[in-house]
Amino acid sequence: MSRAPALVDEELYARLMEPRRVEWRRRAAEPKQRETKVRYALRRADALTRPYGRRLDRCSTRGTRVKCGCKGWRGVRAHTCRQHLMCAVCMQTRARRLGMRIRAGLEAAMAGRPDTDRLVLMTLTLRHSGDVAADREHLAAGWRRFYKALHRRGWGRFAYVGVWEVTPGADGLGHVHMHVAAVWPWRDWSVCRQLWLDACPESERISFVAARRDGKRSDPKSVSRYLGKYLSKGMQTGDFTPALRAGVLAASYNTRWVFTSRRFWLTFTPCCQRCGERVIAAQYRWHGAPLQPPVERGPPQLELGLDERQWHHA
Repeated sequence: MSRAPALVDEELYARLMEPRRVEWRRRAAEPKQRETKVRYALRRADALTRPYGRRLDRCSTRGTRVKCGCKGWRGVRAHTCRQHLMCAVCMQTRARRLGMRIRAGLEAAMAGRPDTDRLVLMTLTLRHSGDVAADREHLAAGWRRFYKALHRRGWGRFAYVGVWEVTPGADGLGHVHMHVAAVWPWRDWSVCRQLWLDACPESERISFVAARRDGKRSDPKSVSRYLGKYLSKGMQTGDFTPALRAGVLAASYNTRWVFTSRRFWLTFTPCCQRCGERVIAAQYRWHGAPLQPPVERGPPQLELGLDERQWHHA
């Protein structure tokens, strides 16, 4: 039995996602499309016809055996649902992984910078409207205009990483926030505030806080933990209604919850913390009909029992 109907208003979610389904079907029907693109669009449309709860029900029910340089099997890596807003396990694992990547990116951005450069934390909000989708669009467009305005002023490009946050709000309709960490030299924050208000007329406020310093440098570790706190906030708590969850899920479809400047991310390779070698799938098999050329290759999927799901991210 699905565990999502009590969490997500499935009827509202289906109604909100109907324009998305129509768009994917339209893209599949475009002439002179490659077969792979048609098949991809039809699969995306078909996925949106299924109840959202089925994605949560499949989380960690299958997996792949993996290995590293350590002796013997490392364990089983579960195939997760990757619905971090509604799945607590996926949310915690994603927050931990992205937190490490954010810290590495901030450390690289700070490397070689003058001692006067610091990490500045910004919180950006809009006047409450109750429309999560519209608020996300306004904030995202405002941030792009703000970044360009700073560049035109002669302050140049800068490294940044930001995360989204949605809270229920006083009326329970959803309130959107944006939290950004930027590598900045000293700047007149009153000028920056005015540039932001000009870039985003719907804005309610913007706040600036310089990160604490470690010696003569800002501390990427504390900043990554601060942003990680918002990455580890989902919608499983009781202050989110099923209707609000459906609205946030629909509003954030096909969007990123973490956004960065260009070339912020460093190459990430999953390695074993004990032996230092890369964690890889241990076995492969061919998929396809007998006596025909194989069309797809991938790791075998193992059915996981309840006791094996503890190896969720082995």
